[in-house]
Amino acid sequence: MLHCPRCGGSVEAGVDLCPHCEADLCPACGALVAPTDTACPTCGKQWTLACPRCDGEVAPEDATCPHCGFVFDSGPRPASPEPEPHEPSHDLTCPRCGTRVYRGDPACATCGQLLCPRCGLAVDEDDARCSACGLELVFACPGCGAELFAGAEVCPECGVVFARQCPACGELLFDAPDRCPKCQQPVMHHKRETARQESRRVGSVIVRWVNCPVCGAHFLPARGACPECGTRVCPKCSTLLLPDEITCPRCGFEWGAACPCCGAALEPGAAECPACGQPLCPECGAAVGENDTACVACGAELVLICSECEGEVSPEDTTCPHCGAALGAPAGAVWSPACPHCGAVVEPGAAECPVCGQPLCPECGAAIGENDTSCAACGTALVLFCPECEGEVGPDDTVCPHCGATFEE
Repeated sequence: MLHCPRCGGSVEAGVDLCPHCEADLCPACGALVAPTDTACPTCGKQWTLACPRCDGEVAPEDATCPHCGFVFDSGPRPASPEPEPHEPSHDLTCPRCGTRVYRGDPACATCGQLLCPRCGLAVDEDDARCSACGLELVFACPGCGAELFAGAEVCPECGVVFARQCPACGELLFDAPDRCPKCQQPVMHHKRETARQESRRVGSVIVRWVNCPVCGAHFLPARGACPECGTRVCPKCSTLLLPDEITCPRCGFEWGAACPCCGAALEPGAAECPACGQPLCPECGAAVGENDTACVACGAELVLICSECEGEVSPEDTTCPHCGAALGAPAGAVWSPACPHCGAVVEPGAAECPVCGQPLCPECGAAIGENDTSCAACGTALVLFCPECEGEVGPDDTVCPHCGATFEE
């Protein structure tokens, strides 16, 4: 089984037309070809053109069939339906370990086997071309010239983010072309800034935030845009995002709806808020109960899963019928305290609210100031640390006495 290089749909070996997007394909290697090509530009396979009425052999320049007189279309070839945006799907299997992998992945996440990102064939790091679909497996970064494996989404040397789908025709891209090989429209590859991360230690916990790359304000990307200038930063890899970007081009993090309980950003399909732990409907994002079997907002059926073996369980089960694991909260479990600033649930010992960013005393959970040396509520001593070398510093220090790093006001 091969995959259409235009839309990514599955196609049988030997076919010359994609059944999903009607792209013309080489019957030998599956590469894209033009309707009047008589040889594959990728593998060199040759063939003849045939009249669609009588199957008689015709030449690429013929306007009518020399056998039956059928008139070929002399105008522009009708455009194939515009393909839907490429969505990764678990329809490939790693040939080494059998793990399901996403089409487009350059390697298996389980065993590390390198894969052709177009057809999923196992390849070696020394291979220059995929033997199945003919894809060139190495390309040069247009920003710095570094050699990268086909399908790489970002250059680790200079930060250039590569387009992986033509915005004009939907053609899948695996290297860094200046123009789309199918429609010849320009393709842009952008170098993105990354927000600088900072950290400090409160008790035994290190608190991290980012500096806005536009205005310099401190904020938590998971809460949303910078409160000062509206700049958006990926909460996973700190890459600067465009105003209308939903998916981070560097790490793939997807912005979904906001948690109905605490307002934190969610990835599409999330079953639980990463900030407050609220169970969610993966279909519509509404809040649901831990034992609900249907979403009251959209009616989607919800299946309860054992956290140990992932077997299906029912709300009344106290032990998993598949593996015997105890279900529900462990004996002695207690509720975490609430943030005194926004009321969100926080884990015991947290030095910062995961929702609003309020610094907290790790001993009692009270709100504290960024430069406090002790908690006003319980008296716990708080130690400030340099974000560069993690050496202890004083609240009035503007320069680290250990490494010389300069602190921002």
